[in-house]
Amino acid sequence: MVYHQTYYNKMTWGVVMERLACRLKLTCSHALFGVTSATDPASRQASACEAGVKLAGKLSTLSAAAIAAAVSFYGAAEAADLPSDKDASSPAWAGAVQPTPQPYWIDLRTKPVADFGRTLASQGIYLSGFEDGMYNNVPAGGIMHGSFFTNWAVLGVNLDMARIAGINGAQMHIAADNVAGDGHSWKYNGADWAYLENWGNHDGFQLREFSWDQSLFNNHMYILMGRTVPKSGEFDGSELYCLFDTFMCSTPTMYGATGAPPSFVTSSWGFRMLIKPTKDTYAKAGVWEDEPLLHTVGHGGFPGEDWDFNKGVGLFVPAEMGYKTTFADDKYPRHYDVGFTYDSSRYTDPLYGSSESHKGRSEVFFQAQQMVWRPDLDDTRGLTVFGALNVRTTGEAPMRDSLVAGLFDRGPFESRPKDFVGLVVQNFWFNNRYTQAVDNLIGPSGSVSPTETMLELNYGAKIGPGITLIPYFEYIWNPDLMGDSTPVAGINSAVQVGLRLTAELNDALDLPVLERVRN
Repeated sequence: MVYHQTYYNKMTWGVVMERLACRLKLTCSHALFGVTSATDPASRQASACEAGVKLAGKLSTLSAAAIAAAVSFYGAAEAADLPSDKDASSPAWAGAVQPTPQPYWIDLRTKPVADFGRTLASQGIYLSGFEDGMYNNVPAGGIMHGSFFTNWAVLGVNLDMARIAGINGAQMHIAADNVAGDGHSWKYNGADWAYLENWGNHDGFQLREFSWDQSLFNNHMYILMGRTVPKSGEFDGSELYCLFDTFMCSTPTMYGATGAPPSFVTSSWGFRMLIKPTKDTYAKAGVWEDEPLLHTVGHGGFPGEDWDFNKGVGLFVPAEMGYKTTFADDKYPRHYDVGFTYDSSRYTDPLYGSSESHKGRSEVFFQAQQMVWRPDLDDTRGLTVFGALNVRTTGEAPMRDSLVAGLFDRGPFESRPKDFVGLVVQNFWFNNRYTQAVDNLIGPSGSVSPTETMLELNYGAKIGPGITLIPYFEYIWNPDLMGDSTPVAGINSAVQVGLRLTAELNDALDLPVLERVRN
């Protein structure tokens, strides 16, 4: 799929890389100062700098799609290691306690690349990215049996504007992603809401973030504005959710269903304010533009038509307050929060169509996450229980309510402290207007269930720094059939299995990370 605004992509990345090359030249001039021999540390740093300048110069001539393809091997679910741009917050183990090292099968880290990353960081430039590929198969139940593949690659740069421009507390975040494959798997398993964790609006190269992030009042307030992602776990999120493969990433499914903003692979105009009265407490609220254009093929959120304010049809407004601890101040870290969302856009009735349109949808949500057992208080291994409840309060969203409950065991074996085992169940209670619409298509031969339940069990094997291999098993009770234009009765279950490979750029290549505050 070729994005029709390649000019904008190439222009944007070209300018970024040209400016990065200029920045590197300045860095290299400092590194070269005082070099006395080819073996001293300054000389090695200078060599790394010169290599970086050449690389940036080459990258500036490439199209965005080519760049995305070039890095797609590395990338990778930042969620594979819990700290992440995909995550809703900084890692739960931040602080005095650190994970026990474990042996790896592969290691992509090299000193020249790590030195290059640290040279960039010294000038306020931090690379980021991940690669997330999945093979999936439906061997039993559902609409039809078969295999399908999905891939999600992200490349970005985070800028410390205090170092670059002397603006204290300021950061810029720029990221683009490429989505490919068949992530909306209903045509196999029959469940329209059982999409894979990396499913987006459509395949193609898209802008995920272009934002300004500013801390104020001695880090008690954080302002985020620009092209950002309202469904990335910024609200109603957990760092655990993206460690599951099939029906959760960043947020419970219902959070994204009660509103019109695009999915988490692309961005719209938004503003978020986060207030932290204490280290462990927070309150935040935001507003995003509803832009249906971004759901359509050929629109990836890049500058141009996609940035016009007159493309909006309403506003999406989430708010949340919560309490969150880490290993730095809690033997058993926990996270509890409550919030709501409101979407002001107009939409057609699920049963009667455009002849009976509505305006406004809202929901409230509650989340709880608590570590309950640790075999060793000097390590981060342990068992966490978590749950989430979403309740529709106004409007005609597909779900009336949803409930999530799960277990997450970090380091199930002493010899594998960075592996994990996850078990999660999600249940939907559907809006009867939606189920009635499906029943009308089926006819007198049958009907769909007013509820749907999904279960996933997975194992995450950390095979290298930043690289995780995750086989999974999913079972679906009462597939909803809402994505099928010709549904048939009698589809009561589906089995799906798969294998996911994630690689997080910073951990895999030992590159520095610019921490950002979300909670």
